[in-house]
Amino acid sequence: MATVPGDGTDSLVSERVTNNEIAGITPPQGARADQKRQPEDPIYVNLVPAVLDSRIRQGEKPKGALGQHLRHEFAADPIIQLLPEPKNKIGRKPPQLVPPAADVEVVSTVSLKEILGVRGATGKPSKTVSILFEATITSQSPPASYLVSESGPVLQHRAVSKRFAQQIRDVIVDKIGPEIPAR
Repeated sequence: MATVPGDGTDSLVSERVTNNEIAGITPPQGARADQKRQPEDPIYVNLVPAVLDSRIRQGEKPKGALGQHLRHEFAADPIIQLLPEPKNKIGRKPPQLVPPAADVEVVSTVSLKEILGVRGATGKPSKTVSILFEATITSQSPPASYLVSESGPVLQHRAVSKRFAQQIRDVIVDKIGPEIPAR
């Protein structure tokens, strides 16, 4: 696209507008690039299916229950809007970059750990199995990355995953959310 002298158009701006229109990105009326999202505006999150260690994969019944439980924790949240889960029956592809529609990407892992401790009643050493949830929360605008983790007794995995989901929500809403540009 050529610029005609004196017509007030800029070829770079015109190309940028055209590329944004092609990609389906249309800024809201009156929105500026430096505007931040409002506290009640939704934050679009790509929750990548959790990566499970081999011992959890073998013992998980029904299959996919831990990942669905984590998605369920965010289902009723008024601010966090989960992107639909990709349907890939053939095999899992490695996590990809945040899709253009997502403000934040959450990649989580779940594993079992053996913890050595002292039994409170007897004072003798004991070994217990604990479940460990870890997540990397990334945002491209603004560029940020956070790590969160939560662990607890394997028999209390639902309570542990609730606390884990709350940690993820706190990071997304309180730390990343105020810096996300308005849509």
